[in-house]
Amino acid sequence: MNNQGDEESIETITRQSAKELAEYILAVSHPKRIMVLSLLRKESMDFADLLRKTSIRKTALSNHLTQLIEKRLIHRVSHGHYALTEDGNHILRAILELYKDSTLNKEEEKKRILERYSARSDETMTKEIQVEIVHLEPMTVASVQAISKTPEDDAWKKMVAFAEPRGLLTDLKKNPIFGFNNPNPTAGKEEYGYEFWIRISPETKVEEDVTKKKFDGGLYAVTRCNLTKEFTSAFLQEHGMLESWARLSEWFKSSGYKKGKHQWLEKSVNPNKPDEDLLLELHLPIKK
Repeated sequence: MNNQGDEESIETITRQSAKELAEYILAVSHPKRIMVLSLLRKESMDFADLLRKTSIRKTALSNHLTQLIEKRLIHRVSHGHYALTEDGNHILRAILELYKDSTLNKEEEKKRILERYSARSDETMTKEIQVEIVHLEPMTVASVQAISKTPEDDAWKKMVAFAEPRGLLTDLKKNPIFGFNNPNPTAGKEEYGYEFWIRISPETKVEEDVTKKKFDGGLYAVTRCNLTKEFTSAFLQEHGMLESWARLSEWFKSSGYKKGKHQWLEKSVNPNKPDEDLLLELHLPIKK
């Protein structure tokens, strides 16, 4: 189905079933009810077990179970014994997938990683970091994206195919290249996404698999890292992120700046020289 067909389908469903959709959302809008669905996903359970594992009062649990039964998300197998329905399994999986791909989850994951990093007491915490405050001007960019097990490489091939014939890679000051995870890696998934931008003139025409975007610019805290070395570091294996990103985030905490809402960016310094160490400038969005 094309995008127009998808939009028409969504509009039709929401127009005809908005009330039912809202009631479904309300049925799972309490953390304890989500916990009940999760517990019943593996096996059916009786009231006493649910009471013990959810740590809530009998009356409250009974009310939660009643609401889930009314929406056919669980059913009563026998007296005091409950199981997840097919609808319940579907809606639980949909909620989990939505949360895993959400901006909220990505921010929480970054926070957890940085908290683990902050707790470290070894020498990496005492390394100096050189930070420069840079203001990026608004620009028009050509964007390419790949989602795979190696999205940086796959997206870069798309960028080269677009930019090289146009001579855009010969002057990276005029046509800087930026990248960022999109979507971010998630636990249990080998595939994630990466998006590259290159500055172009507003008049530049792009192909079907290249998107023209307008970037509003913004203020950034910038530090440089050796990507080749950091990709093979023990820190990346342990924490799932570049050490320089973690150190830049630590610097930010005592910097006096506030976090900006514009895009986090990684600027390629020498992408045309694979025989040398690859260098990145990490751009952390800030505001005064």
